[in-house]
Amino acid sequence: MAMNMPEGYLETRLIDPFEIHVGPVYEKGGKGAKRYALRVDDRHVNRRGVVHGGMCLTFADAALGQAAWDATDHAPSVTLNMQAQFLRGAVLGDLIQVKPELVRQTRALLFIRGDFTVQGETVFLVQSLWKLLGES
Repeated sequence: MAMNMPEGYLETRLIDPFEIHVGPVYEKGGKGAKRYALRVDDRHVNRRGVVHGGMCLTFADAALGQAAWDATDHAPSVTLNMQAQFLRGAVLGDLIQVKPELVRQTRALLFIRGDFTVQGETVFLVQSLWKLLGES
């Protein structure tokens, strides 16, 4: 299913081999204030026609990972923990958006959260913990 790029967004340059297969992911805004978006297509939904929970977590990992990348001036990091609460389903054609929030940063860890919305209504929430590589 071909989908148009959301107005005001640019395509995010994903480099992770897995994430490339689930995109495109879009972004807009500047450092510390970026928003990310994913247009739901037929690859993302389950048999009930709603976005698969695994797809939601993959998008969350990509978007919050980009936020970690930006917050650290491109220091490599890995996801240590991700917790999600699913509130309602998104369906084919929906635009899921998030503005990641850096909650706390230490020398070695980042705490990042996001409220993922469709047309202003929250569909799922994510809290994540990221480890900066090379730091102890």
